[in-house]
Amino acid sequence: MKKNVAEFLDFKFKKIQLLKQTARGEVWLARELQSGNLVVIKRVSATDLPYEILRQHKFKLPAEIFFTAQDNIETVIVEEFIHGENLSARLERRDFLTETQAREILLQMCDGLAELHAHDIIHRDIKPSNMILQGDKIRLIDFDAARLFKPGQESDTKTLGTRGYAPPEQFGSGQTDPRSDIYALGVTMKILLGGHDGGLKNVLDKCTELDPKNRFQDVDELKEALTIEEFDEPETESTSSRRALISVAINLLWFMISKNFHTRLFLLTVGIFLLATTSTLHRAEISEPPKISTPSATKKPVEKISEPAQFEPFTLPEIVESPIPAIELPQTVSPPQKKFSGLLKTEFYLNGVAYNQNEHLNNHQKISRAEWLQSRVSLRVINDTGSVWQSPTIKFIFGQNWGDKFTDTKILPALAAGESATFEIPFNLFKVSDRSRTHAYIQIYLNGDKSKMNEHYWAIWFDIVD
Repeated sequence: MKKNVAEFLDFKFKKIQLLKQTARGEVWLARELQSGNLVVIKRVSATDLPYEILRQHKFKLPAEIFFTAQDNIETVIVEEFIHGENLSARLERRDFLTETQAREILLQMCDGLAELHAHDIIHRDIKPSNMILQGDKIRLIDFDAARLFKPGQESDTKTLGTRGYAPPEQFGSGQTDPRSDIYALGVTMKILLGGHDGGLKNVLDKCTELDPKNRFQDVDELKEALTIEEFDEPETESTSSRRALISVAINLLWFMISKNFHTRLFLLTVGIFLLATTSTLHRAEISEPPKISTPSATKKPVEKISEPAQFEPFTLPEIVESPIPAIELPQTVSPPQKKFSGLLKTEFYLNGVAYNQNEHLNNHQKISRAEWLQSRVSLRVINDTGSVWQSPTIKFIFGQNWGDKFTDTKILPALAAGESATFEIPFNLFKVSDRSRTHAYIQIYLNGDKSKMNEHYWAIWFDIVD
């Protein structure tokens, strides 16, 4: 990677911890010196990765990309550090997802992958260790194996991915496409569910078909299937008890109604109430079936019923699902967005005093030869262009009306957007002539890739007095 990129990273960030190191590169946790925010700095021994597209768009799933650069060998990325729980950690402690949690994650993944696939980005490495649960929001990281889909291509140029999660076509049998991410997502969710697919079994089985033609053809189809298909309620002890109670209640009702016409209305109403109540229980423990006493055979039937009993309308109890527990995240306040002028700005200081060259266009600054050699002169450069100043160069040219010129060029570390740096100007390296009526000047040129300047250069004249 170019030296100026390394200098820019060292100038702007402080590395804290090496998170990962492989033959393909390394990943660092770092802190931005100006804001104090945590970031991730990655160096990947690969090119043509879609990080620049990710930087230009605000996608739902990936980390926000702040900076990316590449040469013929590798790619450097600075991205958002995502606080949250890596799903591989849940697997390690065997904390499997419920069907409700899995369905919600799948729906979010469908929405996020739809954005990526619309830009022809195929992730190619979906697995638990690349998924982070940020509260109730899922995020997808590590696009180091990602590629851009190319219509008409028979196979991928590089076989990357994780065996066990990646589909067959990812290892040479065909070109990866959106269906490849659907396969890896299906395998991942089967594993995160601990093999208890339940009501998601049909959907996940179709995701993981070996032949891409038999899978969902895009994430919109997958989302539609998730929306339509309902959970199958698992058989539990409370479910069995409820079914037995309902059966007993129905048989008892018909028995009582056949024996005594006068109690039909009362018992039928009680039976409807009982059926409605028991059918709406949600995983509640039932201690024992309610006992309904039958009329004694010796009792005389009631001869008259003045009016049927009045009952309040029955209302189903409200069922509240427990949400996925939220993960506490450190609260950060985003600073207001700075508006850039699109220019490079400069400030010239002579012995600590700001110097305005326009005030001295026709009235040169007077200075003695001794003062010239002892002067402290500096130039402050502010990068207000809105982008990184990748190759900043400052060229100083000293001259006088008697004698030769002196030139000094400084190649500076890269400057991020909105940042500034101050550089000393070597006045003491230029010796002015001993002749009388000597006039000296300094010209300052600024150069950088794609930079715009409100001043092409500084030109400052001095009258040398004895």
